[in-house]
Amino acid sequence: MVTSVTAAHAPKPPPQESPAPGRWDLTFRTKLVLGACALVVLTGAAVTWLAYRSAARSTAALTDSLFREVSGRAVTHTQSFVLRAAPIVETLKRLTDNGLAVGDPERLARQLLAVLAANPGLSWVSYSEEDGTFTGAYRPVEGGLRVNLSHIEGGHTLLVEYDVRPDGSWVKGHTDDDGGYDPRTRPFYRKAKQEKRLVWLPPYVFYNQGVPGTSCAAPVYDSGGRFRGVVSVDFDLNALSDFVAGLSLSEHSHVFLFTTDGILLARPDHRKVGGSGRRGAGQLLTLADAGDPLLDAFRASLPPDHVHPGDTETFRHFEFRHDGTDYLASATTFRVGDDLVWVVGAVAPKSDFLSGVWRSQAWALAAAAAALVAAVLLAALMARRVSGPVLSLIGFMRRVGGGDLDARAELGGGHEFRQLSDALNHMIVDLRDRLRLRHSLDVAMDVQQRLLPHRPPSVPGLDVAGHSTYCDETGGDYYDFLVVDRAAPDTVLVALGDVMGHGIAAALVMAGVRAVLRDRAAAAGSLARLMEHLNRLLAADLEGSRFMTMHLSVLSARTGTFRWASAGHDPAIIFDPATDKFDEIDAADMPLGIMEDGTYEEHCYDKLRPGQVITISTDGVWETMNTSGEQYGKDRLRAVIRSGASQPAAAIAQSIVASLNAFRGSDRPTDDVTFVIIKVLPVPLAGAPG
Repeated sequence: MVTSVTAAHAPKPPPQESPAPGRWDLTFRTKLVLGACALVVLTGAAVTWLAYRSAARSTAALTDSLFREVSGRAVTHTQSFVLRAAPIVETLKRLTDNGLAVGDPERLARQLLAVLAANPGLSWVSYSEEDGTFTGAYRPVEGGLRVNLSHIEGGHTLLVEYDVRPDGSWVKGHTDDDGGYDPRTRPFYRKAKQEKRLVWLPPYVFYNQGVPGTSCAAPVYDSGGRFRGVVSVDFDLNALSDFVAGLSLSEHSHVFLFTTDGILLARPDHRKVGGSGRRGAGQLLTLADAGDPLLDAFRASLPPDHVHPGDTETFRHFEFRHDGTDYLASATTFRVGDDLVWVVGAVAPKSDFLSGVWRSQAWALAAAAAALVAAVLLAALMARRVSGPVLSLIGFMRRVGGGDLDARAELGGGHEFRQLSDALNHMIVDLRDRLRLRHSLDVAMDVQQRLLPHRPPSVPGLDVAGHSTYCDETGGDYYDFLVVDRAAPDTVLVALGDVMGHGIAAALVMAGVRAVLRDRAAAAGSLARLMEHLNRLLAADLEGSRFMTMHLSVLSARTGTFRWASAGHDPAIIFDPATDKFDEIDAADMPLGIMEDGTYEEHCYDKLRPGQVITISTDGVWETMNTSGEQYGKDRLRAVIRSGASQPAAAIAQSIVASLNAFRGSDRPTDDVTFVIIKVLPVPLAGAPG
């Protein structure tokens, strides 16, 4: 908006009737000066008062936003740091019967070492058996990697530890004829066994290390459903102290983590354990015994309802006074898994934020006094100096609004307008870059979509359909159909894979796997050899930074066979309408890319018959979440398959997609969704019309 200012001229007094001209002119000028001064004074006072109110409100809003932003960063970092354990634990649990060398501690330790090395944020990866045998790999406080093997004989714990050299060799280190450690008595083991599910442990002191940590653990059962042991992933919480030490709200602020019952999890000085902590003797410090008067005042002033656990992240702020200083504070509660509720606490003196407002008020009063003298003279000058750049700004914005992204702002005028010109020009450059990036992502998405099959193969006796939906522009899910043997056109190879994570990196891995698979499928021989070839290439290229699950299968309706090999992938689901029963053929080896020397087996299901529906999918299908945090689950998937079993494969696929969309509602997908539907049809006789 442009404000126009027009000067008013007083009419000349009528002759013969006015007082003496000099006296009238002096009086008029005096009134004009007094009026102008009164206007400047009143305007200055009003502006100063409004500016103070606005600055105070803006500072309050900025402070609230800053507290939220810093607390949100702490929550996001903590959850991303800790919650990575759950999929690792679930994967290890699934592999206890299909890949992990349970029963061979030394071989199992090497496998756990590979998992630990591939996930730098982990402190421990371990497996504990019901007879008290413990196999673990961990990162000592002093650095490096170490293997811990122990078992119980005659009531004594025999312990031996090995230091792992950079070349992968082991050197025997610490040994103990009675280390006193029995995993069956530890909290993670007891809770996982009692709850019979994946659990998160409240923070505790690591046995014989004296450092604070937390654990994610899950029970393991044998094929008969009998409890076998517990697989566990642990974190050293001192890493969170390193993170909060780098968070700052202001010059004198404090950020820390604690539980809802007051146990101190992270603070910049790392001191969270009382006592030696050896052999479980240490105790975690609480806010009350941390020895910090400011934390004591925070704890005493914290309203109880501010740390009440909820289903989602909750931010609440409050104020308190300590040692004659007013403080701003906040408490942000958030969940870690299904079992833990933690709190991010933040404290900063109010003066860190309001001192600028007070200084601004003093400067405003001084500026108002100066304006009283210079306002009349500067008004016209400033009008000219302001109106020119503003008109230039209007012209610039009109050009940009018209689509001219090569326009440049040349506002002229004072220093502020030159800064505004620079900011606008940088904005246009950033806008062009963002448009180019968006175009690149669109191209990447289009290229990846072209890598997926354009249409299902025409295979006698098989009706095939596939679907893939990415939660980002690109993703790491992959499916493909290949008729690899031209002499047997009634046989099709189906591939379905899931790269850890999603986005550009996962899409690149997926594209590489697709290229190798299509190049080697016809010459690979067995599915097991093909899987081993893919694993060697991925393990060598990715060096353990990522892994991929994959399901390869070859189907023939003529022979009624379904051969498959699985690299850590969920089993195929087979539904037979004739018996109204589902069958999950489960046999999986190690995911691709973890260990270069991994071996794989080929399996065969020879009971295919017309009418059966085979579903192979990634976990993004049944792990789809609705707005209430509930998972879609396999029961809903089976119900859709059963109700549509009489329809073609493409119609069944469309029903699954529609069911997933209705279940998810308005929420954005959080994982890629990919599946393949194969319906077995009667095989036409030779020479019969197709």
